[in-house]
Amino acid sequence: MGRKNQKKKMWNRKRKLEESEDKSKKDRKPYVKCISSNPKMEAYYAAIGLHATQKSGPDSKDFKPCLSAEDMEAERVKFITCMRTSLRASFRIAQNIEEEFREHLIEDVENFVGTEIEIEVDEEGNAVSKARGDATMDVSGTDTEGNVTDIDAGKTTLKKLAPAKAIPYIPDAYQLSVDRRTIRRNPALQNFHEWLKAQTDAGFVTRQETVSMIPPVVLSPEPHHAVLDMCAAPGSKTSQLLEYVSSIPEGGTEPEGFVVANDSDAKRAYMLVHQLRRINSPASFVTAKDAQFFPQLLRGENTTDEERAQEGLFDRVLCDVPCSGDGTGRKNPGIWKHWSQSAAHSIHPVQVGIGLNGARLAKVGGFICYSTCSMNPIENEAVVAQILRDADGSLELVDKRKDMPNIVARPGWTKWKVFGESESKRIKKDRQKKNNAKMKKRRKEYEEKQGNGKSLDVEENRVVDDTQEEETKEDPWSETPDSWDENYLTTRAALQGLIEFKTFEDVPINHRHHIRQSCFPPSAEEVDKFNLERCLRCLPHDLDTGGFFVALFKKISPLSARAKRKADELARANSDKYDFRHSKHDKNESKPNQNEDIVPEKSSEGIPSTELSKKKKGGYGFNNAESFVTADTSLLHDLSDFYGFTEEFTNSQFYSRAGGKSKILYYITESVKKNLIDRGIQDKIQVINSGLRGFERRNKDDCVVNYRPCQESIHYIAPHMSKRKFAIGPKDFYNCLKRGSNAAIPCESFSEPICKKLRETSLGAFVFVLEGYELDISKKMYMVMWRCRGDAVNCLVCEAEMNGFKSKLKAFTGIGEDIIPFNNNIEMHIEKEKNESNEEPAQTTFSNIRDKCIIQ
Repeated sequence: MGRKNQKKKMWNRKRKLEESEDKSKKDRKPYVKCISSNPKMEAYYAAIGLHATQKSGPDSKDFKPCLSAEDMEAERVKFITCMRTSLRASFRIAQNIEEEFREHLIEDVENFVGTEIEIEVDEEGNAVSKARGDATMDVSGTDTEGNVTDIDAGKTTLKKLAPAKAIPYIPDAYQLSVDRRTIRRNPALQNFHEWLKAQTDAGFVTRQETVSMIPPVVLSPEPHHAVLDMCAAPGSKTSQLLEYVSSIPEGGTEPEGFVVANDSDAKRAYMLVHQLRRINSPASFVTAKDAQFFPQLLRGENTTDEERAQEGLFDRVLCDVPCSGDGTGRKNPGIWKHWSQSAAHSIHPVQVGIGLNGARLAKVGGFICYSTCSMNPIENEAVVAQILRDADGSLELVDKRKDMPNIVARPGWTKWKVFGESESKRIKKDRQKKNNAKMKKRRKEYEEKQGNGKSLDVEENRVVDDTQEEETKEDPWSETPDSWDENYLTTRAALQGLIEFKTFEDVPINHRHHIRQSCFPPSAEEVDKFNLERCLRCLPHDLDTGGFFVALFKKISPLSARAKRKADELARANSDKYDFRHSKHDKNESKPNQNEDIVPEKSSEGIPSTELSKKKKGGYGFNNAESFVTADTSLLHDLSDFYGFTEEFTNSQFYSRAGGKSKILYYITESVKKNLIDRGIQDKIQVINSGLRGFERRNKDDCVVNYRPCQESIHYIAPHMSKRKFAIGPKDFYNCLKRGSNAAIPCESFSEPICKKLRETSLGAFVFVLEGYELDISKKMYMVMWRCRGDAVNCLVCEAEMNGFKSKLKAFTGIGEDIIPFNNNIEMHIEKEKNESNEEPAQTTFSNIRDKCIIQ
């Protein structure tokens, strides 16, 4: 049996190798720039009045109606022009780092991108990119790795880039004047790119879209708050929330608040763990559950009668719901091609269900933030209005403009038009089938077999290849509309297959399950009651960002029984509609309840998810055996004796995910234990991860205790250690950093007192702490070491954390050097390579140049 499988694997490997060789022999098609245009999308937004308002002045934060056709056309041109340009890169400095170190990072930003930078641009004004990595370029502009590059593609000129500007409404955040691709590939920005990667890996900087930073700032959680992110993946907003609650109170040793990061897809939730690990905070709890069915946690066995009478556990709830994502067209060009109005109608009830459940999970007096990266009122104001309608007075909208005075955001809409797709799903599906790659290939093979090279079906003549452009056909939709009259714009939209429904009664009965009553604007009485103008509408051309929508609710009273019943019914209806349920064949899963069906989600970052219910054998299932349990008592006793812990600390803070002496012990904060684990959350929901890795087992038989502390949690564990912990000076600390990770560091290389202590230390793990920072936990200057058998020690710190230590040591003590040099030596090395080798600059290998810069 084993031999058969081995032969099969070898045959599969050989077949894949042959297929890859065949693909490499084929001529590659030239790079074709994505067309940022969609007549239907442009006609829709013109018809619903997206271009009907404008700024009161160039620098004004107020808006006024467009009173003439010229004003509307000018607004449309600004919108379309901005949407067709690449999105400007942005990043922010973490809020959970010390002020002294934050000032050091701000100084680094000023040194790298605080002044004008010259880069090469082509004739169209686009930044010229050159080969990176080990690829070299030939004269045709193609590198040895097969990537098309911009060098020698035409005449180039030097262009000065504007310096990075601080985002006024986001603390310590910056927006650049170039996109991510230019930063990644242009040599003039290479040092800054390397610095950005190093600080991101260390958790000090987060690369994040500008508008994506707004919802956490709007929520503004406090360090002691319980926060829930209902649709968390990929995790940029979650990491921002985690920074707010990770602050350690004066005299404390761990955060008091926590963040529950939830996503419907377990695979995406595991990726979320990796993102949050950069923040290095134990105040996180990652789960996998459909946001519409996220359970109440105040009904557990360990809750009091007073807690059962309350509603909601969380002080802040973020509902960054799945959406169509048409506001992300600048960074996701595929949106232009695949946009349809039916997507907004399909996701609308799911958004309402998530918002209502989020309101139920919040405390009275707490806040719920609803956000999307869509500009469509069906996904924005219509959802907000329905949530307010179902809440029946328990929620009210809050205007955050006064707390963010520098933000430029348009007021929410109180009326809009409702359009539906005129093309049925079946017709659309049949048309798409005829245009897919498989059908095109079959038609081509059949035509070649017939020998005439012509289409044999009249219907096939109407099938257009998406990869080819019709040169004779002009695009009238990029031109000025003939009129800005409402009737004309509605007719213009109808030519693109969009039908307007003035009231819900006008919707055909067979379409009412898709286009619902809640999609239509509120009544005049509801308009006065809901205050939808308090919502924040961020359009791309207002702040040179992506499109975004934010609404902040305050919960002023418990939800009524009717509202809770409505939320349950809506969630069940959405689940039945999509019919994504737990697999019956997965033995590792517990039998789901009626309210535990899974609905696929896509975050407003524009990244689609797969269904949790569609699991394969060996996938991420809901397994109760993976629950966090208190660590083995005998093991905790050994740890206490070896590292000098108090029994109270070890018994309450360390958990494992299996019985007995498991490989990893997790450090979990007291607030997470009390509010989540003790309330039975693991019996109601799939838990992916919690806290930080505290101890890890090493297979060393001659060591007294085979468990060593993990670097990611040592800052919270070391203050409780009374043994095997040494305070060292800055020079000895730097001695560890310059040697690198896992390198043998001779004991004699340290100062004499430290060398003596090391030689007296037995085999096993120990901790170094920078002198003067023993009690300053927030600065995180603890380092895990290993005493070797010989006269040497090892530094058990990964490269990313090494770079973080180097940056902090330079900021705190002035000792050491910057991990990335400020000055740009790339061009100097290019000239040097040219003079020495007398070759064309296209032959230069940029990876060698980068290595030389780092060495020098």
